[in-house]
Amino acid sequence: MIRSFADKMKVKQEAYQAEQAVLAEQAEKDRKAAEWELFEQSQKAQHDVNLQILADEKSRQNAEYLNWKQEQKILKEQVIPATKVDSGIGMGHMDTWVLTWKSFSTHPDIANLPMSEKIRLFKLAEQQQIQKLNYYANLHSPENVLGGAANIYWDDGEVGDRDFNPGSDAKSGDGWIIDADITWNNSVDVTTTLVVSAGVTITVNGILTTNALITNYGTIIVNGLIVENVSINNIDSGQVIVQ
Repeated sequence: MIRSFADKMKVKQEAYQAEQAVLAEQAEKDRKAAEWELFEQSQKAQHDVNLQILADEKSRQNAEYLNWKQEQKILKEQVIPATKVDSGIGMGHMDTWVLTWKSFSTHPDIANLPMSEKIRLFKLAEQQQIQKLNYYANLHSPENVLGGAANIYWDDGEVGDRDFNPGSDAKSGDGWIIDADITWNNSVDVTTTLVVSAGVTITVNGILTTNALITNYGTIIVNGLIVENVSINNIDSGQVIVQ
């Protein structure tokens, strides 16, 4: 039997449609496979990023620890014999030693650091030493309490308004008047205006940082370093000596 042209075309159309369905199914499979591959690649990339973040954080923490360890080593090495300190404990004990800026700033681990870092480390070492000295001083004082006579106002590293008594300390228009010789045995930040009277000597064993005006008619001796955020105004025979 001879098939009609229409039947032949129908068979071909059905075969074509079946082939297209197979191709479409394969294309969909390929698309899904490609999407899955991209997803896996993105997940792997994110995983690699997370691993790098963890590695960077571990490296940062390790560097911080090494820096802290080195800083502690430097601070311990700076406790050197300099002058006798009456701390209430036996002479020669390590806690009767004090720091000096000269020896500290020339130490091999310190000498090449930026000045700001030298100052920061010196003040940190100094405060650690002050805390030890204050502990022993208070332990052996009659008051046997913190805040007793053993605690001098400049021990906290600041000379400010709260360190002066309006009822007993004189004050002029230029600031609180210092009219007797005084020694500050650690670094101090001056945060209130001061007037150093003629013939009076202030001695600073450490770093003197001026954040307020000092009108100086006398002598300021700094056994260390001066950081003048506000200039010292020397009048008449007033002078500043850095040793």
